[in-house]
Amino acid sequence: MQKIVSMLLVLLLLVLAACGNSDLKITQVEAESIVLQHLIKDRNKDKDQIRIKSVSKSFGKYIVEWEIDESCEFGNIQVDDQNGELLKAEESNC
Repeated sequence: MQKIVSMLLVLLLLVLAACGNSDLKITQVEAESIVLQHLIKDRNKDKDQIRIKSVSKSFGKYIVEWEIDESCEFGNIQVDDQNGELLKAEESNC
């Protein structure tokens, strides 16, 4: 019985160690760059026309807010903090 309890304890410690090791693979700067590249390609705009307003981190994703003054467009794009995948995009026009 004691052997089983010891094995379960070791297994629990391994699981907890794996869960605690969730280092970010994508930095805030990389998330901003991913969004800029997406907008340049999607909107056919120059990098200087796009302004990143803010970047925040929330529940495994970066939320990057952007705007393009000349065409009165703005929105936000969510980027996965582990693989850089675009998760969700919202945009508006004036």
